[in-house]
Amino acid sequence: MIALVLSAQAISPDSLRTRVAEVAPLRSLRNTPNAPPIPLGAYDEVAAGQVATGVVNTPGQKHRKIYGVGIVDVPIGRFFSAINDEKNKPDYTTLEHIVLLDGDYCGAERIVFQVLPVPIVSDRWWITRQSINTALQQKSSGRVREMSWRPEPAGKQHMTPLTLALASKGVEVTMTHGGWFLIDLGEGQTLVEFWSWSDPGSGVPAGMAASFAARSIEDTLGTMTELAQKGPACKL
Repeated sequence: MIALVLSAQAISPDSLRTRVAEVAPLRSLRNTPNAPPIPLGAYDEVAAGQVATGVVNTPGQKHRKIYGVGIVDVPIGRFFSAINDEKNKPDYTTLEHIVLLDGDYCGAERIVFQVLPVPIVSDRWWITRQSINTALQQKSSGRVREMSWRPEPAGKQHMTPLTLALASKGVEVTMTHGGWFLIDLGEGQTLVEFWSWSDPGSGVPAGMAASFAARSIEDTLGTMTELAQKGPACKL
């Protein structure tokens, strides 16, 4: 567990657990049934003002899944808009380039090319299909939301001269899954669950990659909170 600076208001562990239990039946509607389970004890740490993170082994796989949970002082709609805002993310995150290959910015289904600079080894790039779970959002009247991504090999047919040039300078990440699951807590607060599962490619040991990714989750929540507070381009 690491210290959280995202939420200034306290919520009791019992209240948070109650809200998580209320939402539990809606989890069956998720687009990501392979998301790692989050232990109930993590929510107690979150209620105390921390970000809970974990690394989960996947049977038969060398690459491990990571998760992070925290509470942000941002309404759910505004935070959801931020995590779908490809136009502004490079200004707030470590991603150097994000290019829409197919679909619409902020759209429910879109194919996106991304580049992450990596010290010492080659930069990484990947193409994913990003999806907004509209069924879950409608069922919950907007109080529970999910955005997820998965590899999209077919996206290569939409590559542009710019993305081809960027890809030629790096290594492709062929396997990357993940997502955001948000729960409205009321009073302008949102419970944020994040997870990812990736193979970073040659030159990056699997264990090192997972550990580094888990440690960076608090920064990820912080940058998305900053973008949400300043005003994302998406209005979701």
